[in-house]
Amino acid sequence: MKSIRTQDAVGHALIHDLVRIVIGEVKDTPFRRGHVITEEDIPKLLDLGKEHIFVMEPEDEGFLHEEDVARALYNMAGSENMHDGPMAQGKIEAIADVDGLFKVDVDRLHAINSIGELTIVTRFNNTPVKAGDKLAGMRCIPLLLEEQQVEDAKKIANGHPLLNVKPFVRKTMGIVTTGSEVFEGRIKDAFTPIIEERCAEFGVKKVAHEIVTDNTDDIVAAIDKVKQAGADIIFCTGGMSVDPDDLTPGAIKRYADRVVTYGLPVLPGSMVCIAYCADGTPILGVPGGVLFSKPTAFDEILPRLVADDEITKEDCIRMGHGGFLG
Repeated sequence: MKSIRTQDAVGHALIHDLVRIVIGEVKDTPFRRGHVITEEDIPKLLDLGKEHIFVMEPEDEGFLHEEDVARALYNMAGSENMHDGPMAQGKIEAIADVDGLFKVDVDRLHAINSIGELTIVTRFNNTPVKAGDKLAGMRCIPLLLEEQQVEDAKKIANGHPLLNVKPFVRKTMGIVTTGSEVFEGRIKDAFTPIIEERCAEFGVKKVAHEIVTDNTDDIVAAIDKVKQAGADIIFCTGGMSVDPDDLTPGAIKRYADRVVTYGLPVLPGSMVCIAYCADGTPILGVPGGVLFSKPTAFDEILPRLVADDEITKEDCIRMGHGGFLG
């Protein structure tokens, strides 16, 4: 780049956007990259504090402009169910097209951000988002960046997007309420209205509800009944603690094809059971903490279930970092 006096810049094209900031009043971009400076522009540029203007030179070969870098980063990171916003001040943002679960390949994100002066900034992985939400921003630090840094980033991306939005696809749920005290009417079922309320945020509706006694055979039969009624997700409430007469985890284990975990490094709500049927239908043993707190482990897991984002044991282990919800 070459610096020239603003008064001598007539006829030259701006190499980057120029921002005007009046604290508490305005922030805008009166001059965009590529604007060819006229005599009338000189006083306005001087008012912005621009006594010199930078222009490109032939020796800048091998460098990329910040806007070209931002575009390249978006092309590495973006994928379906999102789109790019307008280029502004050398930055592009990714915007969600659908309601869903925002996924980030965190390891590759860190690898690209460690190259040098590239930056991809995102929301947290596994965050529920709505259509229109901003997901991430991409830019580089300098106005001109060595092209090699972008090439190194492309090798890390390797043609596989870093970001994804998985639409919420599971729309129906069944609830199995266990406990003789509820079955016999001695106390009211407090779980169901809470689960219905929290699932409504994701468009999930109840299609079946069974209330059973503390009997493993009855719990297993109830799980099967709500599944046959068309439940995309099955919630089992009650009997989830370590007391010998709490039989729900054992019933889930008997019915499910595989149990991912019983117990999660998240507080409150650690006594969670996550399991899957042979066809992929998730079963969640809901802990008592959901009755008294929000958020709990239930709220961390629910968006992933609705998005049909399979939860692994490794995922569960990693929830300990940031899993103290207060």
